[in-house]
Amino acid sequence: MGTFIGHISPGLAFLSFGILYTIRYSWMVLNGCRIQYTPRTNRKQKFWKSLPVEAVMKLIYSLMAVLAEFFFPPGVQKLHFFQSDDPEYHFQHPNEWQHATMYGHFCLSGVLDIVSQMCLQKRCPLLEHIGLTSAFIITTLLLAFHGHGKDMLEVEIHYLLLVTTALTCLIMIVEIWLPNIRRLWFAKAWLVNVQGTWLLNAAFILYRPLTGHAWDSKDPANLMFVTTFYCWNLTLNAALVGVLFWITLIVHRRWGNRLGREGYQLAGDKAEMAKLTGEEGDEEL
Repeated sequence: MGTFIGHISPGLAFLSFGILYTIRYSWMVLNGCRIQYTPRTNRKQKFWKSLPVEAVMKLIYSLMAVLAEFFFPPGVQKLHFFQSDDPEYHFQHPNEWQHATMYGHFCLSGVLDIVSQMCLQKRCPLLEHIGLTSAFIITTLLLAFHGHGKDMLEVEIHYLLLVTTALTCLIMIVEIWLPNIRRLWFAKAWLVNVQGTWLLNAAFILYRPLTGHAWDSKDPANLMFVTTFYCWNLTLNAALVGVLFWITLIVHRRWGNRLGREGYQLAGDKAEMAKLTGEEGDEEL
């Protein structure tokens, strides 16, 4: 949706995923985990208790977003390609269909996560990773052709988002063959956080400027400050990753044994633990 809430909601979704990834990877590294996709544990748990959190988040966020694209505000119905009374059959609601395509692929990624972790005899990390990678590739492709009919300010904002998603795709493609490089884990979490906060910034720049005055897309200074604010997002999100790692470290030191380390392949001693947290593994999916 080309609205304030249409940028706030996916921004919060991506930010929540970025925070989830940061905390998860921090906990895994502190536990000496060797692999990104750990084997399943506690298979005898009830179905709803064993549902993967990330998959549930993908399903809920995506389904709500798709419904909002086509049926918000209440009473609106955009679920059609053409107007029935249009003899030229011009396409209708291209933005909504692009957004729904993006959300739909993240929803599909959530379904694949559940299939891999709950339906198959053995977890299939490659299936999960390909599902999420394809969702980011689709997002990047759609963003590359999302600027039609938009002014320069909005085009630049979406171009910077495109750069972020493209870098995320690059990391995830590399992880198809090298999934256990810990620095890539945190780089991915950082970029997903950037996507979230930049969408939040975009909502205020485009629809609710803090000054109360709309940004002039023809003013070069405004376009330059957009890039400046994006750079601030990069730095602040790097700091956020560091802060979340530090908080996770404190929790791990105080309550790590109580919270448990099930499902992780752990280092055998302190020397190996130091090696794991300082060097990358190269196991494949």
